[in-house]
Order: sequence, then structure tokens, then C-alpha cells
Amino acid sequence: MAETPDEVEDVFLNFLGDDPKSPRQIRTQMTKQIAKDKKSAKAWTARAWAHYELDDFDDAVADATQAIALCPQSYLPWYVRGASYFCTGQTDEAEADLSEAIRLADSVKLFLEDAYRYRGGIRCDDNRTEEAIKDLNKCLKIRPDDSQAFGFRGIAYCRKQNYRKAIQDFEKAISLADDYPFPLSALAWLLATCPDKKICDGARALELAELANDLSGNEHLEDLAAAYAEVGDFKNAVKTQKRAIKQCQDPQEKAKFEKRLKLFESGQPHHALWGE
Repeated sequence: MAETPDEVEDVFLNFLGDDPKSPRQIRTQMTKQIAKDKKSAKAWTARAWAHYELDDFDDAVADATQAIALCPQSYLPWYVRGASYFCTGQTDEAEADLSEAIRLADSVKLFLEDAYRYRGGIRCDDNRTEEAIKDLNKCLKIRPDDSQAFGFRGIAYCRKQNYRKAIQDFEKAISLADDYPFPLSALAWLLATCPDKKICDGARALELAELANDLSGNEHLEDLAAAYAEVGDFKNAVKTQKRAIKQCQDPQEKAKFEKRLKLFESGQPHHALWGE
């Protein structure tokens, strides 16, 4: 007899309840269950989630696909596959799966806030700011302390050139998770590069960019270079931007980095709309 969506959800509630199991424990247990019953949507979904939590995104996609084939009305495997696609940068696939998960969830459900957050992030990056803000508002209604959602919404407000609201969201994200590099980096970039000079604050941008790089192992050197330029320290701006270029693997991004390097070498800071 085929399993129902409620039965698929119940297995998660059991795993994450009073005696929670680790992703590795769940993966081991569900592998044994799948060996006994390859038609268990519960087992495929739970193991997909365990793979996702362990950053094994390809395996998560494969298992979630099996679960969807067995129980297409369950929103959980759609969510797990969508979240896994999000983490591997497959945004079209991620948005489609997350949208299906949200459609199937008829009330506030397990991980629904994450589905809204991820979809909001995708729509923000695609410059669909109104749709993004609606999704992120829904996420924050369910989980008011979601630092990443505040960060994504801050970027959406940057794209709308509503910089005051963006700063409020970035500051809120930082207050909720002060060891999370993403909002530190985003606010540093805004304060260093905003075309509205009333928003710029080079000293604060430098402080935030240094902290973001300390926490991330220097993954945000472009923010640091822009902050150096904003405070007039072009020697360090050039030096840091060269390091950022050396790290950059994306040809389009590298071209932007090199353009900024020329600005810094000529003694000019970088000011532009978000994403330019």
C-alpha cells in the first residue's frame, strides 16, 4: 500500500522530536530500510534529507527523486530536492521544486519557512524583488529570527534602492548571527559602494569587511578592497583587489574585479547600483 504525505511527514517528526537522531544515524537507518523496502517514500525522503544535511547534494537529489516518484503529493521530497539544487547553484530547478513544495503544503509545515527563504533568495538574485520580498516576509512570519532571510531581504531592498530598509535588515541579520559572514559582507559592500553618498560609511564598511573575512577565511576580499578605497587607502585597496582577482574563478566576475582594480589604481572608489 502506498504511503501518504502525512506518513512521510511523520517520519521526520519522529526523527526530530524528543529524541532527535543525527543525519548520519538517519542515513544508516534508512539505508537498511530501503534495502528491505525499495518502495518506501518515507525512507527515500528521510535519507535524502540526511544527505542534504551532510552536504551530499547529488545523493540528496537522487533519493528525493525516488521519493517523488513514489509519493508525488508529499511536499517534503520536493523541498529537499529544491534545497539541494539551491545549494549547487541550479536555481531554475530549485525554484521549480520549491514552488511545488510550497503549493503542496496546505498549512505551516516542517521546513516551509526554508522553502520560502530559498525561493526568495533565488528571486532576489534574478532581480524579481517584489516576489522575493513576499517570499521572505512569509519566511520571517514563520521564523522571525531567520538571519539569512533578513540578509536576502536586505539585498532585495538594495536592488530597489531602498537603502535605509536594506541597512535595517542587514543590521537585524547581524544581531541574530554575529558570526555569520553573509550579512557582514553585504552591509560592508553597501556602505562602501552605495551611489548615495549619504549612505556610505567607509570606516564601518572596513570594520565589517575585516570581520567577514576573518570569519570566512578571506572569502570576501572584494568587500575589503572596496572599503579600503572608500576610506582613501588605495594602496591596500589595490593590494587586496589583486588578491580577490587571483581567487576569483568566474570569468564574468573577474572582469568586474579587474575593472574595479583600475579604478583603485587611479585613486577612485567604486560606487554603483547593487550588482554592478
